[in-house]
Amino acid sequence: MSRSTELTARQHRNLVAAQQASFITDSIGGTLRDDDFRRYLVIEEAFVLTAVRILGLVVAESESLDDATDHVMSLSNLVGEQREYFAGLREQFPYDGDVRELIESSSILSDYALGLARRDGRAAALVAMFAAETLYLSWCRAALDTSVDREPALQEWIEMHTRPAFVAQVDALAREVDAMDGVDDATLDAWFAGMLAAETEFHNAAMH
Repeated sequence: MSRSTELTARQHRNLVAAQQASFITDSIGGTLRDDDFRRYLVIEEAFVLTAVRILGLVVAESESLDDATDHVMSLSNLVGEQREYFAGLREQFPYDGDVRELIESSSILSDYALGLARRDGRAAALVAMFAAETLYLSWCRAALDTSVDREPALQEWIEMHTRPAFVAQVDALAREVDAMDGVDDATLDAWFAGMLAAETEFHNAAMH
């Protein structure tokens, strides 16, 4: 069994718990309210910049072009497909509250992920992103397996996180975890579980 598989197996309970956030269960069940989707769009778009910063650190600390390539592709997806997704929805789903206050209410995820990456470096950044992307691949696949009517924009977001390009990102992160030397399992678990806990607080911030 690979190291990434062992990590996700040990973290199964935490992954299941993270998927119990109301935003995720409502999205899967087709009951997410438009107001909550509007709030989510604001905070998730803000987190895209955090993800870009984290992957920028990963690329900067890569020792070869081969080490950097997968993460450059992920960066391209973030500043391309995902940026266009949010830009295209601003008029359709305007948020009329205090944007700065809303983003601040969800800052635990960015604070945790960036703080971890800056403190512990490339390996920690990769594990944090592996936790986040594993969570999204899991719940979005569960959503696709649930036949309900959803807001088309939400359905598109879900499908985006199950397509080959996204799966390739998760696989690339898994390979990085498999190749990690000098990091013990307890540290991997702490980084992974910490990111999942921050994800839960982040998703809760989207809900009224």
